[in-house]
Amino acid sequence: MFRKLRFKIVAAIMAVLAGLFVGTLCVIYFSSYIEVFQKDWNMLGVYAEAYWKNGNPKENEASLPPDDTAEAQTDRISYLLTFYAVAFSEDGAVVTIDNTESSGITDEVLVALSCALMENDKENGISDHWVYHVESRQGDTLVVLMDNTIMNDNVHTLFQYTFLFGSVAIILLFAVSIYLSQRIVKPLEENYQKQKQFISDASHELKTPLAVINTNIEMLDREVGQSKWLDHIKFENRRMTELVRQLLALARTESTTMEKTRLDFSRLTTGEVLPFECMAFEKGITIQTSIQDEIFLQGNAEELGNLVSILVDNAIEHAPANGVVGVSLRSERSTAILSVTNEGKAIPDKQKELIFERFYRTDCSRNGNRGHYGLGLAIAKAIVIAHRGKISVACGQNQIAFTIHLPENP
Repeated sequence: MFRKLRFKIVAAIMAVLAGLFVGTLCVIYFSSYIEVFQKDWNMLGVYAEAYWKNGNPKENEASLPPDDTAEAQTDRISYLLTFYAVAFSEDGAVVTIDNTESSGITDEVLVALSCALMENDKENGISDHWVYHVESRQGDTLVVLMDNTIMNDNVHTLFQYTFLFGSVAIILLFAVSIYLSQRIVKPLEENYQKQKQFISDASHELKTPLAVINTNIEMLDREVGQSKWLDHIKFENRRMTELVRQLLALARTESTTMEKTRLDFSRLTTGEVLPFECMAFEKGITIQTSIQDEIFLQGNAEELGNLVSILVDNAIEHAPANGVVGVSLRSERSTAILSVTNEGKAIPDKQKELIFERFYRTDCSRNGNRGHYGLGLAIAKAIVIAHRGKISVACGQNQIAFTIHLPENP
């Protein structure tokens, strides 16, 4: 129970941290990536504008704007970078080629690449490691390119190192989260264990005096005969004995590792429902069953039998006179689904959250005249958890349904 709680705390913390890290990283790099390429396209546009005005801008540095303008800063940067350009006439003939001798790229390759980029019908774009800008004026078309290999490598390197060190940081935070979750959950776990131990010890200690009281009641009954005072003592002693029995059953279910075997849950359920037919008949209640045959589980027969008995007894107890209690068992996707229903008023949502807690009862009566102390559903929940299952309650159309999901063992 507490291991699952600790795991959920750590998982929640790590999910939030990982989400924040990945989200922040994506936003930063996406924004930076777009901004870098936007600047590249702007510089290519500046280059193209200078070309249309003055020819090759690298050969006409004097045409650059004055240094005190914002446009001049972009032009100065673009002048220092390596650009490639191919101009085509209206009929597709190459007019000029701007290539750098030390680039290692031949004019033929540059022309072929420019022709391919023109076919994309995009003004700005990215192709492999090239950033390009295509512009047409008076029938001529200019393709300006810039090799972005170094920038891409720098971005990838930065991304790798950020991801690496960020991952290391998350791993460290994961270790810290585990440590903190252990510190947070440990007092709760110790308190819970002490509580279970107290219930078990107290129940065992109460068994002996109750047995002594019961023996003395029988002796007094023989000596003094019928007495309303002895009847009161007998009644309260039976109540106390039943309460201790339920407390011991709860402590045993929660504290011990039960022996499990492969069993026929269909037969077990049918066998547990039969004894309740007499009780239901006395209240005018009809038990309707729909139990699928040959549903097998890996479990403890005694505990699972107790589970079915608790649910059926609870349904009969809260069903109105002349009502109907339904018991169904079916197999669905390798899961045994047991459902016990009865007619009755809907349980408020707030009470649904508490109904499986110890000593909780949906009504205001706490006298326990009928032997119910709010422990039955707590025991049922403990049995279901011990068998790696789930238990839930649902209300609708004047029906209350308790549903159990248990993994099958075909």
